[in-house]
Amino acid sequence: MTRCAYGKIAVLAPSNVQTGGPELLHQLVHEIRRQGGDAYIHYVPDPEAPVPERYRIYDTPPMKKLTLGKNDCLVAPETMVRQIPLFSKAERFIWWLSFDFFLSQRSGPQRLAANTYKRSLVKAQSLSGTKHLFQSHYARARLERWGVTGGILSDYLSVAPAKADAPAREDIILYNPKKGLPITERLQRAHPGLTFKPIINMTKAEVEDAFARAKIYIDFGEHPGKDRLPREAASLGTVVIAGQRGSAAFAEDMPLEDRYKLAIDPSLEAKFGALVAQVFGDFETHLKAQQPYRDFIAGERDMFSEQVRAAFFR
Repeated sequence: MTRCAYGKIAVLAPSNVQTGGPELLHQLVHEIRRQGGDAYIHYVPDPEAPVPERYRIYDTPPMKKLTLGKNDCLVAPETMVRQIPLFSKAERFIWWLSFDFFLSQRSGPQRLAANTYKRSLVKAQSLSGTKHLFQSHYARARLERWGVTGGILSDYLSVAPAKADAPAREDIILYNPKKGLPITERLQRAHPGLTFKPIINMTKAEVEDAFARAKIYIDFGEHPGKDRLPREAASLGTVVIAGQRGSAAFAEDMPLEDRYKLAIDPSLEAKFGALVAQVFGDFETHLKAQQPYRDFIAGERDMFSEQVRAAFFR
């Protein structure tokens, strides 16, 4: 029988924020506690902030005062590297939920200076004993170039599979306007006869309903980690088409056949148009071809439990 390797485990999370990244942090606390560990959420910058309603489905008691000793553990996402004390008796982990967004979004010399500083922060943390966990194989591969190594700690979705009595699919292409919009607009210009619909200002139920009706979801964004929307779309029976970028280029993160991962080059418009025509014309065949991806997503909950056990239990 395994037991937790630490006394208390504190997981840092941004206060009053309800997006995909913070949900992962709450899932981690919940899973550690489910397996018998003593884990808590610590909100930054407001430790007194309440648990957001969206995350109250998880067992995530707040730790309002961060007091950790030598038998305890601190976990922080890469966005909070500066909140991790370099000298602490507690074990420390950086959980890399993204790599690209850790880098500066500035341009020119300012970008170089900012990224040099950020890299020095990570090196200082590693030299002081901080360990690393990666939400995606893509992030691990990128950080290995910096001499940073560690284990995989992924995540999972809380999405019900597509219903057998769902309405008939429509020739609609869904997209997230926050991800890869310039590429999507390029495709819209090249194919004005196709129907593109943005996922914007929708409730969770409305998003799931849209995925249950559309035939295709596209994501030509950066894929800085294992993105959630492509997995939600696939789980609800939508055919996913992605760009060969970030984690989408890694079969370990997105196990889709290469024909559904398009290179962003001068041939994109033609290849995209041909693939869309094939999916619209024979949806069931392409849905079946993406079954391994849906099986992978369905197994992520158990895989996450095993990864949490490996990282925090002995």
